Formats: sequence, C-alpha cells, structure tokens
Amino acid sequence: MFHHPRTLCPTCRTEAVLARITPGHFGFDIRTFECPACKDVHQLVADLVDPMKSPRTTGWLHGQLQPPR
Repeated sequence: MFHHPRTLCPTCRTEAVLARITPGHFGFDIRTFECPACKDVHQLVADLVDPMKSPRTTGWLHGQLQPPR
C-alpha cells in the first residue's frame, strides 16, 4: 500500500482532500485539493517518479533479493 504525506489546506490547516489529478507537462501531474472545512481549492504540481527508479524500489532490489537456486 502506498502512503503519501498529508496535504494541509494553506488557509485553515485542515487536511485537504485530493479532488482530481490532471496530467501536466512531461513528468508532472497537477493535483487539485479541496478543503472540507473552509472550501478552499488549491493545486500542487507533483513530480512523477519512475517506480523502478524510486529509492524504495532500488533499496528493495539491492537488498536480500536473490535469484532462485
């Protein structure tokens, strides 16, 4: 299960809800968040990471993973 950090509303600091993801320029997404408390809407640009090049996957691949014997 993928865990992402919470996104707080910049206006009232309540946890915002991800409303939609829109493709941006190559390698980026635009994520739109809505605040359930104050109804503020804000957007963040997210850098997309190739899952095979992420630090977590790289660590797993270079860990105790061994070919069958």
